[in-house]
Amino acid sequence: MTSAERDPVRRAGRWVSVRLRHRDVLIRGDIADERVSYAGIVITSFENGIEVGERWIPLGVDPSEADDEQLIQQLRDALIWQARRPPQAAGE
Repeated sequence: MTSAERDPVRRAGRWVSVRLRHRDVLIRGDIADERVSYAGIVITSFENGIEVGERWIPLGVDPSEADDEQLIQQLRDALIWQARRPPQAAGE
């Protein structure tokens, strides 16, 4: 793998990144604030090194079949987007 392939800023074409991330949310209360952290999968879409989209899918401790189906559909959509050729600029 060349250094351009490893560096998302210099990588040509379309590609997606899938990562496990935690999000922190601050819940403001009347008496005290509470900070909650929860896990999710981040799917980031890049085109010629530029981030063009990001989706976050929450991961529950005990995911339902609907949760699994949503994750599968999001991954499928991202990979189909990656496989399509980007539109060419006028004059190319």
